[in-house]
Amino acid sequence: MGEPLRETLLRLLFPHRCFCCAALLPDNGYLCPACAAALPRIQPDFFPKLPPFARVVTPLYYKAGVRDGIHRFKYDGRSYYAAFLAGLMAERLLELPGLPQFDLLTYVPPAPHKLRERGFCPAGMLARQLSGRLGLKVRDGLIGHTGNRVAQMTLSGRSDREENARKSFAGVRGVHLHGERVLLVDDVLTTGSTAQRCAHLLARAGAGEIWLVTAAAVPYQEWETSDRPPFYEKGVERDGIL
Repeated sequence: MGEPLRETLLRLLFPHRCFCCAALLPDNGYLCPACAAALPRIQPDFFPKLPPFARVVTPLYYKAGVRDGIHRFKYDGRSYYAAFLAGLMAERLLELPGLPQFDLLTYVPPAPHKLRERGFCPAGMLARQLSGRLGLKVRDGLIGHTGNRVAQMTLSGRSDREENARKSFAGVRGVHLHGERVLLVDDVLTTGSTAQRCAHLLARAGAGEIWLVTAAAVPYQEWETSDRPPFYEKGVERDGIL
């Protein structure tokens, strides 16, 4: 079955719903007019540096309808939202002046049990959508997940999230990079603990400059709370290898 016919049949069986409010759409779009006008976009250059990343790029605030849409993407089988989100991510990247030439794309890996439950990796799906838009190769398996079942979303304190990220992600034996400029992909940036752990592991494997791109991020003021101090530089972790 050709891809166009397959997509047509899928849309007949599973018509698109608005990413933000879930209203049934008359066409194959992603937003109803009201949500398109109210989409909480983040302005370029808004976010501060998040060491060790050279740059953090994200198009949307993770709140209200965006939070609901990403939940449907990850848990309710709305995989077609990956194209919508990746389009916004690519648009934000490509509008930046002086965007460097990346050597490869990779992504934050899921816990094995989450991959079995969902049947797909949200960050990996976003990475593959971005790959076509940016003309970059996706490299799988650069970062390993240990199988730790404690989800970051269940933890509120920054120190708890950092410790959980250290336990959840590890280097992969035999992975060697040679100064490549890497674009790391994830779906949501909250405290940055997961992304920082993955970046440290990439740096340890030999990556050069590392950028982070996510579909959404929590509003910056939510980072500045008693248990989420401003981002700070940490030494590259030396423990953990799979």
